[in-house]
Amino acid sequence: MNSLRLKRWTAILAAALLLGTSIFILARRHTASGSHERHWKLYWFVPDGLRAEPDVFTIYKWASEGKLPNIKRMMEQGSYGYSIPVFPSHTPVNFASLFTGVQPARHGVADGPIRIRDYPLKMVPRSGFSSVAKTIDPFWYTLEQAGRVVSLLSIPGSTPPELTSGNVVKGRWGGWGMEFPNIIFHSHEDADFRHQLGWNDKVFQLEKKLTEFVKARAPEGWTAEMQKSFSPAREVDLSNWEAPLFALLTDSSDDGVENYDEAHVSHDKKSWLAHLKTGEWSDWFPIRLSYRVQKNYQDNLPQRLELEQSMAEIGFNTQARVRVVKLGKKDFFRLRVLYDGLNESVVVPPDLNDKLHRAAGPMVDFVDNFPPQLIYFTEDKEAFLDEFEMSFAWHKRAQRYFLNEVPQDVFIQSIYSPNQMLTSRWWMGYLDPRGARYAEISESEREQLREEVLVLYKHIDEMIGAALDARAPDAYVVLSSDHGAVPLNYEVKLNNLFAKKGWLTYVKDAQGVPRVDWVKTKVVFLNMNHIFIRPDNLSGNYRPASGPAYEKLRAEVSKAVRELKDDSGRAPLSALHTREEASTWGLPTDRVGDLIIANASGYGWIEDVTEDLSVFVPSLKSGYKQAILPDQERGLWTPFAIVGPGVRKGHALSRPISHLEQYPTVMKLLGVQAPYSADAQAISEIIEETP
Repeated sequence: MNSLRLKRWTAILAAALLLGTSIFILARRHTASGSHERHWKLYWFVPDGLRAEPDVFTIYKWASEGKLPNIKRMMEQGSYGYSIPVFPSHTPVNFASLFTGVQPARHGVADGPIRIRDYPLKMVPRSGFSSVAKTIDPFWYTLEQAGRVVSLLSIPGSTPPELTSGNVVKGRWGGWGMEFPNIIFHSHEDADFRHQLGWNDKVFQLEKKLTEFVKARAPEGWTAEMQKSFSPAREVDLSNWEAPLFALLTDSSDDGVENYDEAHVSHDKKSWLAHLKTGEWSDWFPIRLSYRVQKNYQDNLPQRLELEQSMAEIGFNTQARVRVVKLGKKDFFRLRVLYDGLNESVVVPPDLNDKLHRAAGPMVDFVDNFPPQLIYFTEDKEAFLDEFEMSFAWHKRAQRYFLNEVPQDVFIQSIYSPNQMLTSRWWMGYLDPRGARYAEISESEREQLREEVLVLYKHIDEMIGAALDARAPDAYVVLSSDHGAVPLNYEVKLNNLFAKKGWLTYVKDAQGVPRVDWVKTKVVFLNMNHIFIRPDNLSGNYRPASGPAYEKLRAEVSKAVRELKDDSGRAPLSALHTREEASTWGLPTDRVGDLIIANASGYGWIEDVTEDLSVFVPSLKSGYKQAILPDQERGLWTPFAIVGPGVRKGHALSRPISHLEQYPTVMKLLGVQAPYSADAQAISEIIEETP
């Protein structure tokens, strides 16, 4: 009996030990995965390019005055202040730093266009907007590994998707999925404008078309009932992405003058899609676009045979709409075509495409593009404002869908339109007193522009309000941004300077636009803040040079850039480092130029080469941010506000924080263990002390 009892007690003890060990192991796994006992949720809104500082864009003052009531709610219910970007103050770099908590030297995103050794400089082998550019796990990946369901909407650096579950929608310019940028069709006869536009007719100056120059001609093959015109009707081919589309331009005024003012749109010349006056938009209409998977849409990349390209072609049944931006004399036209930005190739899971379409409609992700196209004609401003409103309307509908319909723990959303407004032609230079155009308008005109910009901040405020209204007691709401923007007065064409020095040679392409002759070029500036140098030439695969000839030439280039001054005697250069000194600015030495340059506020480096070799050119854009040292320019500051459990209420930060502090702060509040140490500490002053 005693032996049997002993065996029973031994079995019970063993089972208890096994159960305890299992619980311990599960607990360890639970803790190791970073999970926390309470079930928190998070909405993190990162509108791109949203400036906030105490001088001009006084977001918290506006909130206190009642103009931004939901940001005021954040101020009352949480902590708030300003945040300073890392250098360079560019979108992909700072999104990577915000969501990793480390400098570019560690996460690897040194710029938008990233040049890599053993690739030709004329190519961009890696985009900072691609998730592939990062060398460290981002916030969303870590949270998914901790068992959380994450949704990402329009987040730079999130595609190709790093999530294996959850939802990802169009991380812009990530080199993943089929993107169809909106486009302007402009009169080929407008030679002055073709010359003015130069390199800026493609995404980032080298990818897909943003402006297409087209010749008008006499109508051919039309069977649709022709519209009455008091000047000879003219036909314009708007076909793009292998989808036929045409416009018939007519003159409705019987005044004896060629004065075209209407465009009639058709996809087949047999029936009409829209009849539009100048300034009008069509409704969305169906269109089938084709994407050649085997085609390299970036200039200078090797191309497959035409047959191969045509065999690997994917068609998308999507939607488009047309705006008549400007008409006038015969064969002058400026027409805008928007394409629905959402399709099954830019979302995961694929069925999210249909669900989001039903909830939010055709996607207008952001207004305009980069480089901006809606800055050249007065009529462009109204087109810009219309697209701007469309983009916010779409993002609000999409936000409502994700907040209310999607099972998730984390929702991170961005919208690019704030950056587009504050770096466009029409606002920044007239609102910031340091802008060269500030004195060109009256105070009443400036007040109108302030009201237009305030509309932007009100849109942001409404989206914050939607998140606060949907917030459960255990949820967090965070508002931040990647960078602000400051006035841009002059574009500095460094490559023209290098051409004057005999270090750079150009040739004209088929359109008559000067392009770098790499075989005869020793020095070149490439976006956004890099100068590449090699004493023989820069053709072929690039590798950094060395030796006396290289050091001599690099010293000469450094001297020339340091001594450069405009007519007023002001230097555009703020600071300069060699490749070896890249870590001074937190940059990786293997993803930068031989020289890294920061520009003074009011100036912006650009790549363009022009025949006149002018170096300083008044900028048509009036806002900028790249390559300015953020710790020297308050206009680059952004908001940081957070509401949720454990966050001090009604607390204004005692100092501007660094973007690097946001990641460890949010991670600490969520109770998730980061897989690596950040380059900054959590912001202790906003975290409530537990009794």
